Amino acid sequence: MTTPLLEEVIGRDLQEIRDELQKMARLVVRGLKDATQALQSRDRRLAYSVILGDNRIDVLEGHVDRLCQEFLIRHMPVAGQLRFVIAATKVNSELERMGDYADAIARRTVALVNVTDLPTTDRLFEMAQVAIAMVEEATAAFLDEDEERAQKALDREAAVDALNHDLFHELAHPDRGESDLTTRFALLGVLNRFERVADRACNVAEDAIYAVRGEVVRHQPRTEQRVLLLSKQDSTLGPMAEAMAQKRAPLMYSFTSAGLEPGDIDTRMVAFMAKRGIEVARNRSRSIEEVGKLDDFQVVVLLSKQAEDACPQLPYKTVALTWELPDPSIAEGTPAEVDAAYSRAFTEIDTKLGDLLHALLGDHPAASSANNRSRT
Repeated sequence: MTTPLLEEVIGRDLQEIRDELQKMARLVVRGLKDATQALQSRDRRLAYSVILGDNRIDVLEGHVDRLCQEFLIRHMPVAGQLRFVIAATKVNSELERMGDYADAIARRTVALVNVTDLPTTDRLFEMAQVAIAMVEEATAAFLDEDEERAQKALDREAAVDALNHDLFHELAHPDRGESDLTTRFALLGVLNRFERVADRACNVAEDAIYAVRGEVVRHQPRTEQRVLLLSKQDSTLGPMAEAMAQKRAPLMYSFTSAGLEPGDIDTRMVAFMAKRGIEVARNRSRSIEEVGKLDDFQVVVLLSKQAEDACPQLPYKTVALTWELPDPSIAEGTPAEVDAAYSRAFTEIDTKLGDLLHALLGDHPAASSANNRSRT
């Protein structure tokens, strides 16, 4: 049984952890804001102060880590206190990394001090403001045990991703005749750091949710994840893989097949799949224009080398995979030989699909599989 004196000691030790994390969060936010201001005004002195200030964040990171370890050893906490300390060690690490990003931005600023005209900076600074606001929201949510503020931080991520996508495309494609790419590379480094700041802020928000209600939400997708199965003609491999994925994938994952050029649905494939108990309901192929923008897909699976060669440029952050599957529609011979060709394609798709789903589900296969569709 916990005595009043022990409760007072535990409360004091927890408050010390909170106070030090709050101090650290303020230094990180200050560093990010100063690094942004230094880049805006090409202020070398301010950039140097950010670089030198990172050492204070590193020292605090070690101090908070020791406080958390000592608390665990001294009090052997359970339930909410244990969750808080576990989450605090993670938040501590996230803040230290964000301090490193502020340092990296400041170092790139030093290299850009004499550059008079920086491209795309207005939206870059807009992205910086959103990312820094996410840090402030997420750390406040953790320290105040405020789940709603944590969700607000998570909701801002889409704005950062959209800006990051557009800015990366602009910076990665120099004007014709532009020979000195030093400035562009430096700004790409800044862009990457602010994108990572937003990612780390999301981690802190997720740790806040864990500390409040004990639910692990880190690395789980917050919106539907869309996968595009792209082939030269959406006639055999695409519809085949789509039907198999729809039977296996959790609700949070949407698989859609499309073709780079028109084609007719392979009737032999439809009959083969029906014998396997899988219905291919579509009676026509789909073009890539029919399935929406490529930006809407998190993963694009190219089902052949021809599809890979003809595929348009994919958006930044879209993951591209090439499977190079055998096309059974070109098989000739006896019915048994043709059936064997479709069986080989089916087995290869099934294996690769299983590996992809395992990678997508990450550390939460049990939770995700509970959401599987009940399909026939």
